[in-house]
Amino acid sequence: MRTKAVVLGVLLTLVASACVERVEIVQGGGGTVGTGPAGSVPLAARGNVVGGQDTRDGSVIAAYAGQQMSFGTIPDHATKAGATDPIRIGMINQENTPLGSFPELRLGAQAAITWINAELGGVGGRPLELEPCITTFSVEKSRACAQELVEKKVVAVTGGIDITSNGSIPVLEQNQLPYVGGIPINFDEMRSPISFQFSGGVPGAFAAFAYDAATRLKAKKVAVTYGDYASIKAGGVDYGVAILKKLGVSEVVDLPFPITTTDFLPVLTKANEGDPDAIFLGAADTACAPAMKTAKELGIRAKIYLVGSCLSPAIAELIGQDAVDGKIFNIEGPKNGENDNESQLYFDIVAKYGDPQLPAASAATISFRSVLNLYGAMVELGRDHISSASIIEHLRQAKDHPSFTGHAYTCDGKQIPDLPAMCAPQQLLVERRGDTIVPIGDWVDVPALVNR
Repeated sequence: MRTKAVVLGVLLTLVASACVERVEIVQGGGGTVGTGPAGSVPLAARGNVVGGQDTRDGSVIAAYAGQQMSFGTIPDHATKAGATDPIRIGMINQENTPLGSFPELRLGAQAAITWINAELGGVGGRPLELEPCITTFSVEKSRACAQELVEKKVVAVTGGIDITSNGSIPVLEQNQLPYVGGIPINFDEMRSPISFQFSGGVPGAFAAFAYDAATRLKAKKVAVTYGDYASIKAGGVDYGVAILKKLGVSEVVDLPFPITTTDFLPVLTKANEGDPDAIFLGAADTACAPAMKTAKELGIRAKIYLVGSCLSPAIAELIGQDAVDGKIFNIEGPKNGENDNESQLYFDIVAKYGDPQLPAASAATISFRSVLNLYGAMVELGRDHISSASIIEHLRQAKDHPSFTGHAYTCDGKQIPDLPAMCAPQQLLVERRGDTIVPIGDWVDVPALVNR
């Protein structure tokens, strides 16, 4: 029983640490975004959008005709894809297991593909087909999924969450199938030459925390806490601790804690010794509430940094707004004033084409981005030039390419040398102040920090 608890703790921390977009896209107050017709989703209502709630006649693109998006210009009218010569895209996603089930990622990818076929005409008339394969926290099943997708002759695999990717990635590498986007959990996705990731994962979060604490707060002492698991530890030590020291922070305390920790009193008591200027708290998901509640009860005065999943409004409702106020969180876009039309477009598409079981304000934002970025690459290649090899080469050549609701991506393998698959590890930081989420500065250039 303890083994299962350890595994579940690892999953929750890894997934929530990487999945920093669950709330970022629902920031803002009232009003609407974009120039669409009545029915565009108000910012304040975005958190309530679910798939299929828009049953009106008409197309989504009518509200955006002529607008430039990361994947191209929205056409003047909707065009359906043809019925022949499909382009098959695979997806490996973990579902149907008590050790972590993430159907929203698959549903997000499917909503994107349904919209592309219904209104954008597929890729030059060729329809896209999603071939999902469900893994269940099993290396053997992940491997079998990869082999199945090879047999189905998919041209690429878009990422969901594959905790046992050490089974699937080697098969994809052997067959030179590109693995595009998703939530990078393990080093396999972060280092593979056929993987292209649009998130900074845990390393990006800790690097951004270190930059802000050292440069804006002028911190002299920082405590870095993290779950004691290989990829989380690497984020905390190799990117958090290392960058703090590189930027001249004189005293850095390194505090790992058991991955199954639910009582943060010992961790935070130790972290708060010596009155640090900042504490990086590598807790996420179910650990967010007890961690922030404990920090408030201890009267900690240090500035506390947490991953974006801890920004969920439900957590503030559970533990009280005063326990969340002043905390700093990382997100990966969109930046205020950038990609606003794409943010609105996402919610409109989910409302019309999403499954009724799909909440828009969820990890689906990540799989949706992955599909739209892959679609944009295929459009640039042209309908008759799409293959696994051409997609890999095209993405490898990408430099400062616009990304759907995110930071532009460069996939030359040099952004983070030890994690060459990370194409867009840049981060944004925000601070919770009352009912508002206040941006802190511009994009944190994680590659520049790592490579300086």
